[in-house]
Amino acid sequence: MPACVRDLSADAKALPVQRSFSVARNCSLQPYKKIKVPAFDVTEDIIAFASPDSTYAVTKRLLEAATSTILIGIYDFTAPHMKTLLLGAMSRGVKVTLMLDVEPGVEQNMFTDLMAMGLDGVVAPACSSPKVLARYFSSCHEKFIIIDGSWTIVQSGNYSSNSIPLNEKDGGDPLHFVKGNRDSGLAVKSKPMASFFTKLLRSDIALQLKAPLSKAAQEPLAAPALWVEAAPKLNPKTLFPSKRFKLGSALNIQPVLSPDNYMSTMPAVLQSAKRSILIEQQYIRASQPNVALLLAAIRQAIDKNPALDVRIVLGKIFDISDLPQEQQNIKLLKDKFGLELGRNIRYIDTTRFVHCHNKMIVVDGSTVLVSSQNWSDSAVTKNREAGLLLTHTGIARYFTGIFENDWETAFQKIPVPGKAQIASKALRAGGFVQVVPADYREV
Repeated sequence: MPACVRDLSADAKALPVQRSFSVARNCSLQPYKKIKVPAFDVTEDIIAFASPDSTYAVTKRLLEAATSTILIGIYDFTAPHMKTLLLGAMSRGVKVTLMLDVEPGVEQNMFTDLMAMGLDGVVAPACSSPKVLARYFSSCHEKFIIIDGSWTIVQSGNYSSNSIPLNEKDGGDPLHFVKGNRDSGLAVKSKPMASFFTKLLRSDIALQLKAPLSKAAQEPLAAPALWVEAAPKLNPKTLFPSKRFKLGSALNIQPVLSPDNYMSTMPAVLQSAKRSILIEQQYIRASQPNVALLLAAIRQAIDKNPALDVRIVLGKIFDISDLPQEQQNIKLLKDKFGLELGRNIRYIDTTRFVHCHNKMIVVDGSTVLVSSQNWSDSAVTKNREAGLLLTHTGIARYFTGIFENDWETAFQKIPVPGKAQIASKALRAGGFVQVVPADYREV
């Protein structure tokens, strides 16, 4: 199996993995008032896309077409090529606003550099905020972008080099393919929807700006260690270019937000399944109460129709210390919810992907959720998260094709992580990719 996450911060020495994160996500939160989340009848274009194949190409096209404003709410921003795209937009006179869940190290440096060049940057009102009274969410883990008040991009992937790898050709060049995470996204052209997400982002920014400074502002945080892992040796079995859908009639799209309406929306969607439920998730924390409610909705659908096709592709195991917990998790999924390893649950093929960072659900070949919510209680009840729920057979077919591609090569047993340490000098031999904690931690 490929090596798991490594700390290579000292030359020519084998060092153990440093699993601590620089920002604790269990801080005391300020009371948050949930908002009403309307649905939108969209009549213009929708673009479906996926990482590692097409996310960068779609994002590049849309950002380079921006003429006035780009607004971004995102959890992780460490990809240098995304910094270059924003600097290019700013040089054309486009006003760029970024709310970021800032962590020390590379991300903090990138955030500071962008603000020095004129970006309107705001720290997210999460546990990472230096203002104690601005901590409204455990994490601001959303990934949405609004361009010129017209396009809204909602996706599962961060602006990390693995979630938006530098594949400039839409669908990737097989001979020069940059490996990365499995992620998915939707770009929707709709001024009403863009207005809603703009107001949402502005409201979250206001939570940060209106809070007074606190002692925490003076507390330095240590930068995380350098993490690398073995690079996948193979391309995905099939590469997926983005697909543009021109709507002939109005399509109802429901934003699904945390902490606002995920848990009041998704259990009913899952319970309504009559033919199939296909899920790609980074992880499923079956013992956590709200995740158990989601799983119970799946079990209810199975009980009504024992032939229901339920299949789930999960992400890789972080390191060897996570293995007992995952073994218990798999046992609980089988014993309580009837979901069996191999038949219902598999793990992403890490010979082809760095990780499964996706949070995608397809129900009955027609209903699709593309979102940022992992299946943890924090993600569905305490974080700021965002997704889009819609029913469209063409879009569902696109994402079903991606799922089936990943399912076919996925591992049917719990993958055992590789060595827990590696010498820095091994980097000289090549075959590694750098990863960031944001792509792995439970949030």
